[in-house]
Amino acid sequence: MKKGKFLNCLLIGLLLLPFGNTEILATKKATKSKKNSVKTTSVKKKTSVKISFVNANSAILINANTGKILFERNAYQQMQPASTTKVITALLALENSSMAKTVTISTEAASREGSSMHLASSERRSMEELVYGLMLVSGNDAATAIAKNIAGTEEKFACMMTAKARLLGLKNSQFKNASGLPAKGHYSTAYDMAMITKYALKNKIFAKIASTKSKAIPNHISGEVRYLRNHNKLLWRYPYTTGIKTGYTVSAGGCLIASAHKKNTTLIAVVFKTHTIYDDCQNLFEYGFGRIQ
Repeated sequence: MKKGKFLNCLLIGLLLLPFGNTEILATKKATKSKKNSVKTTSVKKKTSVKISFVNANSAILINANTGKILFERNAYQQMQPASTTKVITALLALENSSMAKTVTISTEAASREGSSMHLASSERRSMEELVYGLMLVSGNDAATAIAKNIAGTEEKFACMMTAKARLLGLKNSQFKNASGLPAKGHYSTAYDMAMITKYALKNKIFAKIASTKSKAIPNHISGEVRYLRNHNKLLWRYPYTTGIKTGYTVSAGGCLIASAHKKNTTLIAVVFKTHTIYDDCQNLFEYGFGRIQ
């Protein structure tokens, strides 16, 4: 993206985001400070230790309580985040809309390619139901419906996503759509997505949705019930898991952002481009919790 076009997009995003959130500004300052200190100290120490149980091309493990990095591998390298993108989509939905709001599904949203919660054109769903469909079954249709409802177009919503990352002090992410489908100029890093997730987990509704294993959504017209089962198998496989989001495209490979809670501590693991997303995250969690006294 050319600089002028990018700045215009960023300005649109900033104008669409709500103002007056001092917590964001505080987070931005804290994130900058932590990021700088990590680059000069922690990261160098961790990368000098060979850890063979992580296959991911890019990975990070952080203590969500403190922000401390416990492990990283190419964590600042730009990667395709695939559907882990939906973490920031869900966050913006929660911050910019009532969950009770009724959304009429557009033809564009209903026909969105890829993973789906099977929305139909002109169907009416609450924003809450769309966020569940977004996070549990990775609905690209839900992502587009959310984006268009909040910003008018998915392009403007993507500008909001990038602007939100900047407000959080994260300069190595740029988003082109709400779902994470491959697109030129759509990228993030393991570090940025870990920090976005750390921030998102402060929202109790986000944390609840991300940890939900299954959700029944009734169709108020036909009477049928749509069952959503979370794609994140780590919720069943590793008992301390508290959720978050899977992702996959052919070009991005397997991706997973996962959180786990044990010993009064929450850890966040991010792995990009790996064929062993669950093994990688579970091994990172065991490694991290093993270092906590």
